[in-house]
Amino acid sequence: MTTARPACGKTVIWIAPGAAEFSCLCEPCLERGRAGGASFLDLVGEANVRGSLALEADVGFVRCGSGHQLVVRRARRAHSRYRDGRSQLVSVR
Repeated sequence: MTTARPACGKTVIWIAPGAAEFSCLCEPCLERGRAGGASFLDLVGEANVRGSLALEADVGFVRCGSGHQLVVRRARRAHSRYRDGRSQLVSVR
């Protein structure tokens, strides 16, 4: 899982294709705490966000304890090079 801050100002949480639950840190909370001189360890409890995203959903939203909205997006699976279902692994005899 990764986080990113796009141009729109929202924090985006990227989760794995098969993940139903996630845990992350709210970047705006961390930034606010760092600006105030708090240590990372002090901020972890405050910035911790947990949630879930249904397996059939590609995007969702969650709010941290301070009210920041985070966008949760599911990363897509890599597509196979072969469209007919053949394996990419080839055995040579």
